[in-house]
Amino acid sequence: MISVNRILFVCMDNTCRSMMAEAVMKSVRRDRKIDVGSRGLIVLFPEPFNPKAVAVLKGNQMAPDKAYTEALSAEDITENTMILTMTAKEAEKAREMFPEAPFISTLGDFAGKPGDIEEPHGGSLAEYGACYEYIDLLVKFAAEKLFRAG
Repeated sequence: MISVNRILFVCMDNTCRSMMAEAVMKSVRRDRKIDVGSRGLIVLFPEPFNPKAVAVLKGNQMAPDKAYTEALSAEDITENTMILTMTAKEAEKAREMFPEAPFISTLGDFAGKPGDIEEPHGGSLAEYGACYEYIDLLVKFAAEKLFRAG
């Protein structure tokens, strides 16, 4: 595995899942010197985050560090960047778009719990909450693996 100093959580549009994963990782990294962010694979212009996703974060005493979505770009990727996507399809697309990226995996695979984290788009607040709970669990598994290794 690469020596990681940056983790980017990536989903298609960066409006919900990746930004929730970013917030969880920032809450568990404590004083570790690791840059954490989130990006989208298809972001044509900056959009505000999904209000239900933001509400779920606030209900868990967290908030996004930025107000708008961002696209993943080549400038985001260094030799020490780990990209964790929400689905296998997103990981495949990220590998196609950024073949130079040293490490791309789904969050589930890296955390040891394979499977996709589906977008709750259009769902109820409870569905967004369930998505957050699953992301929270996987990010904590991933953090334990990453911080134990480093």
